[in-house]
Amino acid sequence: MIDYPITMKKSLISGIGVFSTRLIKMGERICFMEGREMNINEAIKRIKKGTQNNGDLLQIDNNMYMRMMELNRCVNHSCNPNSFIRGKNELITLKDILKEEEITYDYSTTMWEDKEELKNNFDEDVWTMNCSCGSQNCRKVIDQFYLLPNKLQKFYLENKFVPDFILKNHSKIKNNIQSK
Repeated sequence: MIDYPITMKKSLISGIGVFSTRLIKMGERICFMEGREMNINEAIKRIKKGTQNNGDLLQIDNNMYMRMMELNRCVNHSCNPNSFIRGKNELITLKDILKEEEITYDYSTTMWEDKEELKNNFDEDVWTMNCSCGSQNCRKVIDQFYLLPNKLQKFYLENKFVPDFILKNHSKIKNNIQSK
């Protein structure tokens, strides 16, 4: 097992959080988000049966999810995060994170669901959550990446502070708009 510079303990944001055990420099890998991968069909079945909480799933591609291990599930959301998901599941620092500082990422940067597809194919609504991160720029709701304010989307995209599938989806939309 890889020895990541993090530990779990009580959070001021929500429940149990993940905290650094040492200074983690800007751009450094914190950890890989790990767990069991599943497609949307399996995820929906597990949610409907009550064996899966949809808040414990990390979207890693279109219609693909990861049922995260406990340590990864405990990384809290913040509208002013100090880390982001790169590639498929690599948690990277946005800035230096001090020893004992809570590690957070913006959950909305990993969410890109088609509301109509979910409703038509599974009779399910898109997962959203009220936010109580307490940051000055708190948006009060965690929702799909494409619903973030344009300025924030642009910041995340230009700096590649989003997973690969979000970059790919945004690029498709941008190319479709330009070809019209």
